Formats: sequence, structure tokens, C-alpha cells
Amino acid sequence: MSPLPSSQFPVPRSQFPVPSSQFLLIGYGNPLRSDDGVGQVVADRLAGDGRFAATELIACHQLLPEHAQRISQVEGVVFVDADAGPQPGQITVREIGPDASSSAGLIHDFTPQTLLAYAQLLYGHAPPATLITVSGFSFDHGEELSTGMTAVLPELLEQIQHLLVTS
Repeated sequence: MSPLPSSQFPVPRSQFPVPSSQFLLIGYGNPLRSDDGVGQVVADRLAGDGRFAATELIACHQLLPEHAQRISQVEGVVFVDADAGPQPGQITVREIGPDASSSAGLIHDFTPQTLLAYAQLLYGHAPPATLITVSGFSFDHGEELSTGMTAVLPELLEQIQHLLVTS
């Protein structure tokens, strides 16, 4: 198999159909590890809510290189994940940008910053991005969020609504 000529990379954005969504929310994490699944729960809760009609919602176990193409086609992206921070229930919202050095290159270690770098490199566009993390109470085996995470969920959803509906 011969490599692609360099003139074919990066692929111009115009070669890909652009769906109607202006924004993308990717909620990720392992739903079999209690609070680690909060990102997916958020994406599922927002599905069908008319206020998020301009937002495509993706719930996934982990970030994948394939997400870079879709990221390159939107005006903004929000990533939602749990973390093992020192203060359970703490919600952190921060702007992030492309950073190819933020991942070891292993798919399991893919970061939002790496996906943004891929979107920029391969498709010529990395939109403004926000990473929202919430420190988990429990990462034990289980398919339900902990009581503590369930209590924090309304505030988390409110912050996401503020980001996406007022944009």
C-alpha cells in the first residue's frame, strides 16, 4: 500500500457533508464504573430536549480518533467526563485547545485536546472547546451513579445548558 500524496492531506473541509448541528457535546466514560459514566448520562438526559436542537449529542465509552472529523465540522464542542479529583462533586469548566502532546497516542488515553489537534491537522478546523469535568464519588463496579453524583447532576446540566443554549 503506497502512502497518500502529501497534496491529499489535510483533507479540505468542503469534501465532507456538514450536518446541521452547530454544536457538539461528547459525554464519555465507563457506565459500568458508577460515576465514571456521568458523561454518558448527561448526553442521554439532554437527548430529546428541544433547547439543544442545535447540538449533536454523542454518548460514548471513550474518545476515538474518528470523532475528530465530526469535531472539525461544528462551531463549538463540549466534552463531559468524570475525574478522580480530590473534592467529590466539584464541577470544573475550562476552555481547552488543540494539543497533540497531551496523549501518549494510545486510544485509551485519547484526550479532548488530542482530538482537537487531529481535527485541526486532518480537517483544517478545531472549534472552540470546553471541557467539563466533575469529580466522582465512586468508581466502583456498578451501573448507577452514586447518590452524591446524582445530587450534583442538576447543577451540571444547568451549567451545560448555560454554555450551549445561550451560545
